[in-house]
Amino acid sequence: MKSIISGFFYLCGEKSVRIKQSILLGFLDGFFETFPFLAVFYLFHQLSSLNWQADLLTGKDTWIISGIFLAGVLGRWIMKYLVYHFQSVASYDSVAQARLSIGDHLKQAPMGYFNSNSIGNTVTTLTDDLHYIEQNAANILEKAVNGCINAFVLIIGISIFNWKIGITFFVGSLLSVAIISLMQSSSLKAAAVSKEYQNQANNKVIEYLKGLTVYKLFPESERTADEMLNVFRNIRDSSYNMEKSFIRKNLLFLLTERCMCGVIMILTGFLVLQKSMSVENAVIMFVAVFVIYKPLENLGSITGMVRMMEVSLNRIQTMEKIPVMSGGKQSCDNFKIELEHVSFKYESNQADAVSDISLVIPEKSFTAIVGASGCGKTTLTRLIARFWDCTAGTVKIGGINVKDIDIEELYSCFGIVFQDIFLFNDTIENNIKFGKPDATHEEVVASAKKACCHDFIEQLPDKYNTIVGESGGNLSGGEKQRISIARAILKDAPIILLDEATSSVDPENEWLLQQAIRELVQGKTVIMIAHKMKTIMNADQIVVMEKGRIHSVGTHKELLDTDSIYTTFWNARKNASQWKI
Repeated sequence: MKSIISGFFYLCGEKSVRIKQSILLGFLDGFFETFPFLAVFYLFHQLSSLNWQADLLTGKDTWIISGIFLAGVLGRWIMKYLVYHFQSVASYDSVAQARLSIGDHLKQAPMGYFNSNSIGNTVTTLTDDLHYIEQNAANILEKAVNGCINAFVLIIGISIFNWKIGITFFVGSLLSVAIISLMQSSSLKAAAVSKEYQNQANNKVIEYLKGLTVYKLFPESERTADEMLNVFRNIRDSSYNMEKSFIRKNLLFLLTERCMCGVIMILTGFLVLQKSMSVENAVIMFVAVFVIYKPLENLGSITGMVRMMEVSLNRIQTMEKIPVMSGGKQSCDNFKIELEHVSFKYESNQADAVSDISLVIPEKSFTAIVGASGCGKTTLTRLIARFWDCTAGTVKIGGINVKDIDIEELYSCFGIVFQDIFLFNDTIENNIKFGKPDATHEEVVASAKKACCHDFIEQLPDKYNTIVGESGGNLSGGEKQRISIARAILKDAPIILLDEATSSVDPENEWLLQQAIRELVQGKTVIMIAHKMKTIMNADQIVVMEKGRIHSVGTHKELLDTDSIYTTFWNARKNASQWKI
């Protein structure tokens, strides 16, 4: 329990003060809960002193009894309101901040983390785990902590009231705590299993939605449906088994408590017969016996929730401990790029994706990278932008190791147009402005014109306020690509990475886009990956890659004269452009 409390307080940060306040207020709520018993005790005490002549009960006594009841009711109402107020504010604020914090943390994680860890696991943590903490954690802690405190106080209070009944209550409490410990042990294992099946279900749902088109076309979709059904059945079975195990132990827990209540009532009656306890005290004990185990019942009822909370907190803390690519404090004053004996592998047991790469890309130059698919072109550009850290060697920008440059400043130096375009489910204008959030509408339009997408945007019903849909689903591939180029143009970063930037552009607009790219790269350090050879003929240098290594470097003319791989590549593309049906 201690680790859970400390973990939740760590997640809450400065908001943990409010959680502590809610726990204190919850304890005061338990204090006010005893007021009705005090009123009953006072009533019977007065009746006893008056020889049970109730008609002689004074108006003062009536006011005192009513006042105690009223104080208990109002006190509990106020305390409950404050408890829930502090809990809700702290929980929602803390989890909202945690989501932002984890998002910022993931942004600095190497891309390799997302290759080796499932998206479903990340989604489960950011949604289900944090939502569970948000909805339940503060309430669970308040019940757990106050349950322990109230049980301890009751043991002391009842022992003072009558030490024999106090010992009986203490023994019953020990038995209850022992059963609760058994419940927690089994619940922890079941919660971990249930969470793992939940991850698998999220992975399957994400995979299914991404591959929906493929599933429609191929008969293998039936097998996928069966796999999803099995995953959901596993969730059902694990949840059922957890509840079944919990119910059995909970019945034992309640049976133990009820038996101890019976023992206390019998003992109370025996003490009255022995004249060791007054009648009014016996009446108080008969009334109290039905609620003295309530704090422990609260503990028992939240056992499964406590273990689920522990699993969720552990998963959140694991995600917060993902290694990040921290940078130094140095800044770039020029944008010459140097790679010195750079090697990189995606997994430790795999071969190098790129091996022993040494290359100089002068500032404000145009460098093209060509080669067969899988030769390491994209990997090389990602290492330059520090999406990964190289396994060996050094990447420098302006003579400074990229690891020593402030990470935010480093990323601000790059404008990237990926081969796989990602657009946010927002307006076209906001997607373009993502490269420069404070840009004016006029600047957005100017960038769109340069990227040859202004005309088709103006033909849309809502123009620049058109929602592109999830991942840009309402636009064609070429339209999405041109919007991403407009975004890069607007950002106006000093280093431009173009990964097949013209791959989805229709022929009639390609020459316009080439002009836009030429305008984009003016005065920039440009690195372009391209299969369309005519887009790189004027490059300052062309890097030919083969099997993760640099085969040769030169201009278009030099490579045609000296490099057989480049010559073959050029001739193949030239012949392909002349194919006719």
